[in-house]
Amino acid sequence: MARKNQSLINGALILSVAIIAVKLAGVFFKVYVTYKIGMEGKSYYATAYALYTPIYSIALAGLPTAVAKIVAAKAAQGRYRDVKKLFNVSILLFAILGIVGTAVIILLAVPFASSMSDGVLNAVPAIIAIAPSLFFCCVMSGYRGYYQGLGNMTPSAVSQVFEAFGKLIFGWLFVNIVIGTGASFADKIPYFKDIVTEKQQAWAAAAAIMGVTVGSLAALLYLVIRRAFDKNSVTSAELRVCAPAESFASLSKQLIALAVPIAVSSVIFNITTLIDNWVIPSRLMYVLSADFNTVANMYPGIIAARGFTPETAVNFKDYLYGAYDTVLEIKNIVPTFTVTFGLSAVPVLTHAWVKRDRLGVESSIQSVLRLTLLLAFPAGCGLVALAPDILNMVYGMSEINAPALPYIAPILMMYGVSVCFLALTQPITNMLQVVDRTDVPIKAMALGAVVKLVSNFVLVSIPSINIQGAAIGSILCNIVMVVYGLAALAKTAEIKYDWKGTFLKPLFCAVLSGIAAWAINGIYEHFIPTEGLSSFLSADNIAVIAGVFAAVVCYALSLFATRSLSKDDILMLPKGRKIVKVLEKYGLIG
Repeated sequence: MARKNQSLINGALILSVAIIAVKLAGVFFKVYVTYKIGMEGKSYYATAYALYTPIYSIALAGLPTAVAKIVAAKAAQGRYRDVKKLFNVSILLFAILGIVGTAVIILLAVPFASSMSDGVLNAVPAIIAIAPSLFFCCVMSGYRGYYQGLGNMTPSAVSQVFEAFGKLIFGWLFVNIVIGTGASFADKIPYFKDIVTEKQQAWAAAAAIMGVTVGSLAALLYLVIRRAFDKNSVTSAELRVCAPAESFASLSKQLIALAVPIAVSSVIFNITTLIDNWVIPSRLMYVLSADFNTVANMYPGIIAARGFTPETAVNFKDYLYGAYDTVLEIKNIVPTFTVTFGLSAVPVLTHAWVKRDRLGVESSIQSVLRLTLLLAFPAGCGLVALAPDILNMVYGMSEINAPALPYIAPILMMYGVSVCFLALTQPITNMLQVVDRTDVPIKAMALGAVVKLVSNFVLVSIPSINIQGAAIGSILCNIVMVVYGLAALAKTAEIKYDWKGTFLKPLFCAVLSGIAAWAINGIYEHFIPTEGLSSFLSADNIAVIAGVFAAVVCYALSLFATRSLSKDDILMLPKGRKIVKVLEKYGLIG
């Protein structure tokens, strides 16, 4: 019986459905955490992630994609004994990396926190709290790479849901213990009063991040249990007819040989990101020390609400950095959806590449690019049209955070303009790795990282630009990486991009949807009465929801009107043939 794998879009849809649930949980969690601990506490949260994320990426950079690709290639060749043994190899290597990475985070906690805040160690508890998560995520990624290589995205999707809701539930619980019961208890004990009550934001940030660690443990336990009872990933019938497995050493060499170039590219980018996360706060501190008044005059609402002075410049720096991190959370929503297309492409594109199916290779690449941009373009236009209103809806109820929102809205709008480049970065990297051009992401990331570091160092140091320079540097970095990657991918795969169908038509439709969102939002804001509405379902928030709904309808209609969707796109959807018949009847697909 032939193995039935999920198609590229079905796999992406499964991951996307999970990500919708994950993102809803994540947004609720981050909004709640930001509301409870404020922008300064959020800066400690962000500092912990600034150290954790690069080390996490370095530890996991090569192996997940390498596992997925080798598993997909072995499955395409019918070598299922290799597939099973490769799982054991990857889990062992991941566990070792997880232990090493966790130890590195703990060892760097004090010096890193000290360097980020001029000797202030408020971020140390948060860094220690997130460190064990690296080990759990490392082992978990071995399971995910194995299943993704077999074309089964369901285990990855379900584990992400476990991870997100574990983070939400336990993070909420721990934060409230620290801010509520914990603080009340600590007040009665002198020593604990010093370390908990007077540093409550620091400990609350650590409590929130502890939820992340518990969530990753919950996801890993799900995968371990599923694997223990899963008898269908490789069947006994498949094992009976395949050749004997290669040796443990041979599979390890193949895995490491493929993983190392991928890891090198991530090392370059993530060490740069680590340095970058140090550069931004340090340069902010520099401009505040050199010209506090120029920076303060750019944020009169924040100064009026929070009362920052040259003597409390460190707190002002933490507030601005926390506000910037808040923008990153929203702009990173789009890439978390589009990354699913790159992950789903690995088994599909690998199968075509191994079989030398040139048409299959071209079709897979074009599909990934088109699907990514069909999502990224309207999302970007929506951010441009509704940035101030989105921020106000999500964070406006907090008196601590509200003063920052008018000033970070332009940063979110900038990211909206460039979101297509951000969204394409990881899918292009995944596809380059599949077609044996692991050197290209290394070069692209090295070049982009240099551009980012130089831009951030220079621009953030200018008082009249300050934190906004960090956004500009990130945007330039993504543009460089995507342009370089697209050129190399086309040359290697010997394809020509369908610029009109893949890029121009979706962009035109997305711009129309952005205009619709802006117009309907403005109309609703003007005509909806404000009396008798709740704090969340305010006139402004109803206007945002109406604007988003109008954008979705306009985008869908314009895609059909311009015949931007092809028959192949629809056929990849569940019940695609039935949908095609209806659309063809009315001449709505190209």
